[in-house]
Amino acid sequence: MLELVGVRHRYDGRVVLDIERFAVPSGSGVAIVGPNGSGKSTLLRLLALLERPSEGEVRLDGVVVAGGKARRAGAAPRRRITLVEQRPVLLRGTVREN
Repeated sequence: MLELVGVRHRYDGRVVLDIERFAVPSGSGVAIVGPNGSGKSTLLRLLALLERPSEGEVRLDGVVVAGGKARRAGAAPRRRITLVEQRPVLLRGTVREN
């Protein structure tokens, strides 16, 4: 299970995301919908471990992988999470190299 617990995220001191608890059960798919500026991209970047929350924790199977007492997520948890951006950035080279 992938969870956000007590997460508050800020950009330039402004709170852009405030979530008491959000959980995605293992093996499930989730669609995030909402108006522009509602925090969808920020939420997904936190869940994908691309950003650390300003406050609170990101947990993967009960283990804190970002925020709280976690130092760094590392590669192992990131390999278990997939985020497909609407406009992906690919560099020159093969799919494997990217």
